[in-house]
Amino acid sequence: MMPGPQGASGGENGRSIMEVRERMEALGQVSAELLHDLADAAYSLEQRARLAAEDARHGRSPLPELQRTVEAGTEMRAMLRDVMDVLRGAALSPEVAYEPRGTVERAVRRFLPLSGPQVEVRLVCDLPPGTVVPGRESFLSRLTANLLAGAARRARTRVLLELRTEEEADGRGFLVLGVEDDGRAPGEAGPPARRVAGEDEWRPGVVAWLVSQMGGEVRQRLVCVLGGSGIEIRIPANVP
Repeated sequence: MMPGPQGASGGENGRSIMEVRERMEALGQVSAELLHDLADAAYSLEQRARLAAEDARHGRSPLPELQRTVEAGTEMRAMLRDVMDVLRGAALSPEVAYEPRGTVERAVRRFLPLSGPQVEVRLVCDLPPGTVVPGRESFLSRLTANLLAGAARRARTRVLLELRTEEEADGRGFLVLGVEDDGRAPGEAGPPARRVAGEDEWRPGVVAWLVSQMGGEVRQRLVCVLGGSGIEIRIPANVP
């Protein structure tokens, strides 16, 4: 029996099925990226707890490492909460904002145990006092951790992270988060960096998703003082 002509309802059903399928695929990708970041956060949490236990065994105060352990646990909870809120479509109050400098500094501190002793991470911050970013703080924290991880995989010995602001002609302010490494520059011949990166060094999928959630954009870093490669993220910010 030949199928009859597809009416309007059939076309609408087909579009609905495609929309559901696309949304499920998108949710699956977001969930996979979240699990990846949670695994890194769990590793950092474990290492902090081990360091605190080692300090206690040797009669040293474990308080500094315990404080960072609590910080790592708080970050994991925020990561889960914010992604679940986005997936549920929960709106965030426009009054919610945070200071990006502290967020990035904490992300760097949590990252250091993962980078190994061979990589030096330097943070250069030139933000006017009172600079704030609207939105979910955990997204900037996750973004920073992913950018650092990508740079460290490419780097030979050094990674540079930079925070500054820019202002458009119409007065709109932006936070600029730049990261670069001293590994091989794009198109450069010669030996690769000592760390062998996977097929996805920068994890562009999760970076693009996080940046889009913050209303920002990704750009190539035009001048890399370390001689390797780099990218920059521009995020809307309230700059005094």
